[in-house]
Amino acid sequence: MANQDISHSAQENLNSNDHDEKSLNEMLQELRILQQGSQILAGFLVLLPFSEGFSKIAPFEKWVYIVAFISSIISLICFSAPAAQHRLARPLKHRVKFKRRSTRIIVGGTVALSITLISTTHLVLNEVVGGQWSHLGTAVIGLLIGIIWWLIPLMRRGHG
Repeated sequence: MANQDISHSAQENLNSNDHDEKSLNEMLQELRILQQGSQILAGFLVLLPFSEGFSKIAPFEKWVYIVAFISSIISLICFSAPAAQHRLARPLKHRVKFKRRSTRIIVGGTVALSITLISTTHLVLNEVVGGQWSHLGTAVIGLLIGIIWWLIPLMRRGHG
């Protein structure tokens, strides 16, 4: 009987390690997608001040740009941190702690990316259609991000 308990315990531990490895790999895959989007936005935002018409935008729009730029850089830092930490801390001794900490960093990056998407939407729409339409479009994008990225997952979180 004791042998069966040890064997069963070893099997559970093996399955847990496989699950930990698989979920860690899934998390790193998700980061690749988030990081690419952030890199594209950051690249766009880095070039924007050097374009010909940038100096003509209103002071308020320059502040919106600063918010967009800083939040895009923060998202890049957050989305690249788990991969960099994973590489530097190899082999991982505490996978569960690493995944928990990385998840918090990724959520922070997602907040920053949300801000980036909303503020860049405002910048583009304000330039293209101006005034009230840009406010309406920005509100719609903010609402979609709020519902799809935040509200739905948080509501489902308690339901398994």
